[in-house]
Amino acid sequence: MPIETAATPDRVPFPFRPSPVAPRRVARALAPFLALLAPLAAHADGMVDTVTVLPPVIVKGERALVPERTTATSVRLNRGSVTKFLPATASDALIAVPGVDLVKLGPWASRVSFRGLSGDRVLVLVDGVRVNTVRGHGAQASLVSLDRLDEVELLPGASSAQFGSDAMGGVINLVTHGNLLSNEPRLSAMVSARGSAPGDGWEQSARARLMMPSFGLELTGGLGGLTSLHTPDGAIPNSGDREEDYSARVAARAGSALFDFEHTHHAARDVGLPAFSNASGATGSYPLQQRDAQRLEMHLPGSGILSAAQLLAFHQSFRTHFDETTVDSTFLRGRFIATTTHATADRVASPAWSIGPQLRFKGPGALRLSGEYRREETGGPRSSRETVRYATGALASDTTTTGESIPPARRDAWSVAAFAGQTLHSLRIEGGTRFDALRSQADSATNSSTATLDVTDRRWSAEMGVARPSGPIEPYLHGASGFRAPNLQERYFNDEIHGGMRLFGNPDLRPERSLSYEVGVRASDAWGGVLRGTRLSVYRSDVDDLISLKYMGQLYLVPRFQYVNIERARIEGIELTSELRLGGVGLTLSAGMPRGVDRNTGEKLLDAGTPRATLDLTLPLPGPLPYARLATRVRWNDAVTGVDSSFARPAFTTGSIELSSVFSGFRAVLAVHNLWNVRYREPLSFIPEPGRTFAISFRHDFDLPLSNPGITP
Repeated sequence: MPIETAATPDRVPFPFRPSPVAPRRVARALAPFLALLAPLAAHADGMVDTVTVLPPVIVKGERALVPERTTATSVRLNRGSVTKFLPATASDALIAVPGVDLVKLGPWASRVSFRGLSGDRVLVLVDGVRVNTVRGHGAQASLVSLDRLDEVELLPGASSAQFGSDAMGGVINLVTHGNLLSNEPRLSAMVSARGSAPGDGWEQSARARLMMPSFGLELTGGLGGLTSLHTPDGAIPNSGDREEDYSARVAARAGSALFDFEHTHHAARDVGLPAFSNASGATGSYPLQQRDAQRLEMHLPGSGILSAAQLLAFHQSFRTHFDETTVDSTFLRGRFIATTTHATADRVASPAWSIGPQLRFKGPGALRLSGEYRREETGGPRSSRETVRYATGALASDTTTTGESIPPARRDAWSVAAFAGQTLHSLRIEGGTRFDALRSQADSATNSSTATLDVTDRRWSAEMGVARPSGPIEPYLHGASGFRAPNLQERYFNDEIHGGMRLFGNPDLRPERSLSYEVGVRASDAWGGVLRGTRLSVYRSDVDDLISLKYMGQLYLVPRFQYVNIERARIEGIELTSELRLGGVGLTLSAGMPRGVDRNTGEKLLDAGTPRATLDLTLPLPGPLPYARLATRVRWNDAVTGVDSSFARPAFTTGSIELSSVFSGFRAVLAVHNLWNVRYREPLSFIPEPGRTFAISFRHDFDLPLSNPGITP
């Protein structure tokens, strides 16, 4: 995959002069939304302004992913932090978190790397439901609309004792659920719109909620799109997309039991992948990336020593359509004679369903027992067309074949786990263990590379941590194991990739394994409340049996590769986060210094990331705008050196600025990204980042108390 090295940064004096085209493009993108709001704005004076600007608050309670895990690092971003500077996708919203890097094939197609591990080595959840598919390649965080996010929980480091397979680098939980029950009957609604230029990005969404003491209903919907990724060098072809998103959620209380059911749909269409494009005519795209999910959660109070019982069940289906075209030229004695074009189209369906009970007990240790049974499947046809055309333009051959890159395959997983925590003389001790069994099977097929199509992986995972607070300071130590079972593509794939290379799966693959350690110190509410929170930690992860590709030689001039366990890695680093607040002024510093080495050769690992730091400053603005605030961000990233030139990256510094205000029930935000229009790429990304971009957002919340006597709880 060809990668262009970022050019020398182009610096523009500040203050800058915005392009006159940018405001017109933003206005054009928001025109339908503004037309919708026109009749509503006429009544704004008679409505209560429900938008209040408050400092960020970390809330710990039932919504926490693992509320007992206090002896390890966890990061929680509230909605204000997630939407700060108007990021384009959910992945972009995480870029300031230490340890997080983005792996991009396009503006929409973005996967997260966490503490040096990426793809399926990072478990991504949506309200506790895993988004990683058994097909592999890692979860697409963009399958969750940014406007639906309420907060994001991040658990860095190995977490398989809590979550099983794939939680090697960490866990990211995208939270969209808020409380749907209220002591007083309420009806609320929200409409919002965002636009950006250049690139003509836009998104419109709406939400309605009915909240009562024993019943709640929520409906959401949204549309969005991007015309193109626009860099300092201009628009990038094959980089746009368009999206649709809707959900319906019902919560009900029956006695002391609580039931919560939700259906969600998100589809991205015509997603361009500029990382696959080159001068010879190669292209790649996702005509469709779709997720449909049904989620049921039940909470039941306990009695006696049983504190509570919970059940989480889901059924979801993923549809991935991937088209790729590659173009190769044939030469004879230095003379061009023909062009061969390979066009492939994958149509993959990956349904999954799961049921997971959990029991919480009173008494010493606050024991928690949990289990899960999950079935995941994948399959779908692949069509391949090969066209050979002579230099004269005459058609030499045109053949089309239809088959499957892997036979219909499935994986059944079941697990049991126990976790407990106890405080003894101010010393907090936590620990847990989990057993996972995963059985991978595939139907026999004529093109199978091996007859072994039924494999079972069994793994024990464990973690333990201690912490001892002393006033506002709390040192802690945590150790955990992680693993990742090979996905079905790595087990059973047998087809061509990237036009001419043959790739074979390997049923004999061993699960990847990791062992993580972390020692740190954190503090909160110190210096009279000026220091809101800080953390300094050092971590190390030793990873064994990493799965990679091994060159198997050529057969009939076709290069052949196979998935094998060959790598051993060590990833370590230092992270620092600190938040200060003095009056209305807030200052946040985040920094990380990772390092990775191949334990077989001692060579530097590119995937570990690079040192970087982010500084955020927020302050109130006096003047005519009510609740006006100004936020700025400066982000520095070190260079990527000591690797092949195609993967090298120069160091870069980029800045953003945001102005927000609340007036007449509206919240308006104006953000400018890449202030000095620098050319740069994220260290692990395959595409350039956008140049200077203007983004604007409007949001209006309606909150209508239901005081009609005819409405009863």
